[in-house]
Amino acid sequence: MIVFFDIGSTLIEGPPFGPARRLSEMLGLGPEAVKELERILFRSPARDPEQLANTVVNRLRVDHAKALEACTSLWNAQLEEAYVLPGARELIEKLKSAGIPRAYLSNIWPPFYEHFKQEFPGEVDSQPQFLSFETGLIKPDPAFFQLALRAVEARAEEAIMVGDTYKNDIRPAIELGMRTVWVLHRPEKEKADLIEVMNGDAPPPDFTLASIADLELSKLLSHANY
Repeated sequence: MIVFFDIGSTLIEGPPFGPARRLSEMLGLGPEAVKELERILFRSPARDPEQLANTVVNRLRVDHAKALEACTSLWNAQLEEAYVLPGARELIEKLKSAGIPRAYLSNIWPPFYEHFKQEFPGEVDSQPQFLSFETGLIKPDPAFFQLALRAVEARAEEAIMVGDTYKNDIRPAIELGMRTVWVLHRPEKEKADLIEVMNGDAPPPDFTLASIADLELSKLLSHANY
């Protein structure tokens, strides 16, 4: 068995609005630019704000000075704003003590990942990580999950996906045959998918929790396929 974790809003949280929406507002681009900015942020391996700004300018034709100022401000903010969710460290330690391998499969951009590295250095050094800005793939693309499963040499039925987003984390994992744990840390953002699941219009996860702190290791093991 191997347990895959999403990172953002599953183990580590940040501001209520994602970086693409914030950057769109800072640049005065409006909501129609958010999707393109998400693709830029989560798929571009930018080493610093200047490289990110250059990509934004090339894709969206905004003023370079304005883009650099906004990207620098957002980049630095993300380094400081993130925090570990209650129970996340304890769960990882329990899995580690039980000898259960972990992996990290996340739509994430470099400064937010830097915070994960600071908070979970042991995991970064010892467990596989599959990051959108490195692979160029974004969940819910099944190819992202398949790449990760191949890399760890696991069949889908041997893996458990833990994530906070039904569309990105849970449904694609279910469709591939993985076990799933839906962490409803932000239920207001998951309302539409939650209604579909409750009405039987979408496949349910194996577990639905209010917090990562509520995930009991014994229940996780009882639903694992070896």
